[in-house]
Amino acid sequence: MSKTMVEQPKQDGRSQQRQGAGQNIDVYDNTLDAYLGRLVNIHSDGLMLIGDQPFEEDKLYRLDLHLSEPVNQRNSIQLGVDCLWVRNADDNGKHWAGFSIIDASPQALQDIECLCKR
Repeated sequence: MSKTMVEQPKQDGRSQQRQGAGQNIDVYDNTLDAYLGRLVNIHSDGLMLIGDQPFEEDKLYRLDLHLSEPVNQRNSIQLGVDCLWVRNADDNGKHWAGFSIIDASPQALQDIECLCKR
């Protein structure tokens, strides 16, 4: 799908605007089959999560995004990601983490695009 406008990099260095997913999405570590947290926002290059357990910076994760509403007749999206940063979320015991998507099938990227349009 071609873009009609060229997106300018944001002041914080992102080349794409973050989008909420329009639904609740629980995120699991595919390798450990463990709950990691909830998706905060996503775009085709990256995503942000909030979770109860701290994430590890510079660690690679295989994620399963469990969709509360199907997208393109699928209930999950599988991604390979690299954790770029981690922050504590105030005093509530939660942790924020930002990830770069490093491995995604063409179908996963289409599903992300559909999520961003909702």
